[in-house]
Amino acid sequence: MRIVRIHRAGVSAVIAGTIIASVTLTGCGAVTSGAAAVVGDTRISEQTLTSTVQEVLVAQKKSPNTSDSALTSAVLGRLVTSELVNLLATEKGVTVTQGAIDSTLQGYVQQAGGEAQVQDILLQRNVAPTQIESFVRTNVLAQMLGQALAPTADIQGQSDAVVAAIIETSLAVGTEVSPRYGTWEATKLVIGPVPSDLSVLPAE
Repeated sequence: MRIVRIHRAGVSAVIAGTIIASVTLTGCGAVTSGAAAVVGDTRISEQTLTSTVQEVLVAQKKSPNTSDSALTSAVLGRLVTSELVNLLATEKGVTVTQGAIDSTLQGYVQQAGGEAQVQDILLQRNVAPTQIESFVRTNVLAQMLGQALAPTADIQGQSDAVVAAIIETSLAVGTEVSPRYGTWEATKLVIGPVPSDLSVLPAE
């Protein structure tokens, strides 16, 4: 899927448009101790989550020790879905070159009017400057997957194909998030609220 020519106000919709989907978690076992999430055989540690969140906070000129549950959920959701995209890409034999990443990022810069503008837009989406290349890589992989899965479809059809494939991948490999951070919601690209049974005190 190529990037269309749009004005700056619409750039965020394009560069934040990774085609990913979340799935409902099932009670198939506890998340490994010290893990914020587990995707198949991949463990996303709490340390990785914390450091990624702190990079965003520092870029937003906030204390790295700031408590922000919404930011934490957004970042964890991105880490999980990026891993799902990676798994699906490996399964389908889809790879991305550094040249493709650089070309795509340059396209974002041209559309936004400069590198600083791209950083500003992505920071509003909780992506720190140090995380932009990884973010763009996931976007490019998702776009390439759409082309591989539905080569004759339009952009919407390719998006639908990738969403369906990622849901299937997530269910097949098993995807779990530590309940302290919330639960997956099937129709949103975010982590839902913490399970109610963890927030309600037992009756006396």
